[in-house]
Amino acid sequence: MQDRYFELELMIEGLAKSIGVPNANCYFRLSRKRRPSRDEYRRKVTEFMLAYMHMLDMFRGLDGFDDLKTFVDDRLRHEVEQVLKGRNKDVEKRYDYYVMNE
Repeated sequence: MQDRYFELELMIEGLAKSIGVPNANCYFRLSRKRRPSRDEYRRKVTEFMLAYMHMLDMFRGLDGFDDLKTFVDDRLRHEVEQVLKGRNKDVEKRYDYYVMNE
């Protein structure tokens, strides 16, 4: 099954960097929150990452949707956990950059 969803696996691994961080930064800028806590920043990044689950509904009704949803749930849960535990170097680096430059 891994080969079947190879592209999605790569995309999910990059969600924090490509979707979560830029949107979290924009969110905090628009909120005029210059110094969110590291945990608050991580949570906001994961909120934007989890928004991908709404896009997954576009596959509903196709053969294999349940398998796809299970795969995405598992991979996304793992990546979110990494961010929340501070194990995503991109998120940690961008947090430092954000609070230094805002």
